[in-house]
Amino acid sequence: MTMIINPTAVEFRAMLKEKKTFLADFYATWCGPCKMLSYVLDDIEKEMGERINIVKIDIDKEPELTEEMDITIIPGLFFIKEGKVASRYAGFLPKERLRARLEKLLGEEPPVEAAPDKHYDLLIVGGGAAGLTAAVYARRAGLKTLVLESFAPGGKLIKTFELENWPGIKNVNGSVLAYDIYEQAMALGTVYLYEKVTALTVEGELRRVRCESGAEFTATAVIVATGTVERLLNIPGEQEMIGRGISFCAVCDAAFYRNKPVIIVGAGNAAFEESLYLAEFASKVTILARRDVISAEQITQDKVARHPKIEVLTWRVPQEVLIENERVAGLKVLHKETGVIESMWAKGVFPYIGADPVTDFCKDLGITNAKGYLVVNNDMSTSVAGVYGAGDVCDKVLRQVVTATNDGAIAAQSALHYIRNQGE
Repeated sequence: MTMIINPTAVEFRAMLKEKKTFLADFYATWCGPCKMLSYVLDDIEKEMGERINIVKIDIDKEPELTEEMDITIIPGLFFIKEGKVASRYAGFLPKERLRARLEKLLGEEPPVEAAPDKHYDLLIVGGGAAGLTAAVYARRAGLKTLVLESFAPGGKLIKTFELENWPGIKNVNGSVLAYDIYEQAMALGTVYLYEKVTALTVEGELRRVRCESGAEFTATAVIVATGTVERLLNIPGEQEMIGRGISFCAVCDAAFYRNKPVIIVGAGNAAFEESLYLAEFASKVTILARRDVISAEQITQDKVARHPKIEVLTWRVPQEVLIENERVAGLKVLHKETGVIESMWAKGVFPYIGADPVTDFCKDLGITNAKGYLVVNNDMSTSVAGVYGAGDVCDKVLRQVVTATNDGAIAAQSALHYIRNQGE
C-alpha cells in the first residue's frame, strides 16, 4: 500500500479524473480522533500490502478542497472507487471495521474474523482514561479483560489539546497521552471492541452486557467507566445543525472557523478554557453566560478578560439557532435583564453547559443517584456485588484525567479481589 501524504487539490482531482480506487483521509494535525485513526491506518498499511492507496489530506493546507468535499467533522474518510465516492465516514473507525469496508471497496468478500470470546473475568464498559487504566491493572494481574467502547479510545482525552496538570509532565497533548495508555493496555493483551452497551444485568454469579449491535458478553465483574456526554441547549435548530456549525469540541473543529465569529455558551472552566483555544482561529469569540456568576477558575477568567478577541456577555439565554443555507448563522438570544430578543451572528456555536453521566444502560440496577451518577464506595464498588464504577461517571467532587486513572486503578484492584474470592 502506498501512503500519499498531503497531495494538492489539483493532484486529488486528477486521481478522481483518472478513475482511481483509494481511501482518502481528511485530517488535521491538532485533531485527537485523527491522531488515533492515524495509528489504525498505519496498521492497515502493514496488513493489506500493496492492494490500495491511502491518501491523507491536511484540511489546514487544503481548505478549499475540504469545503468542496463538504467536510464538517474530522477525521473524514472517503472510500473512492474508480473515481467516484462509494461511501464516506466521519469520526474514528476501528481497524476491523475499516478493513472490512476496504475489502468491500475492492470488490471482495470481507475477511472472516474470529468471533470474540463471550465470557471474561472482567468487562470494562468505556475506553477512556479510567477504563484503559483499569485494563492495564487488570491485565497485569492476569485477568481476562474486555473493553467495550462506542467512540474512540481515550474518551475526552482525545478532545483535549494539551494538559498542564498531568503529574511529572509540564505539558502533554491529550491524544498522545490517550494513545500511550491505549497502547499499553493493548500490549498487555486486553481485548478491545467497538460496541455501544445498552444493558447491564446481573444473573447470579454472572454480569451480562447487551450491545446495540446485538452482541452479548458475560463476566464475573464489570467496571462502568462510560464518563459523561455534553449537555444540549435543547433549542430549535440545534439537533439538525450538529456537525453543521454546532460543535461540542473546540480542539476537533476550531480550524473550520478560521477568521470567522463563533459563540460559546457557558460560564464554567470548559467554556472559558475552550474560548482561549478557539480565539487562536476565530475572528471573534463571544461567551454567553445565563447569569452574572462565572464559575471558571479565576486564573482562566483573567486570561479571557485580557484577550482582545474574546467578549463575555452575561444574562444571555439562547432561544433558537439561526440557519442559512443549511448551516449555522448564529443564535437568537434572550437578554434576561431587558427581556429583549437579540440576534447574534456567528458561523459556529459551542455549548459548554455541563454534562450528564452515561448510565442509562445500568439505571435499573439501582446504583445511580437522582442525577444519574454512579454511587460508589471508597473501593469504587457499587451496591451491586461485582459491579464497580470509575471516572467521571461517578458521583465525585473532582473530574480530571488524574482522578479518572486513580479510580480505574482502584476499581481494577477491587474487582480482582472480588473475582478471586468467587473462586474460593
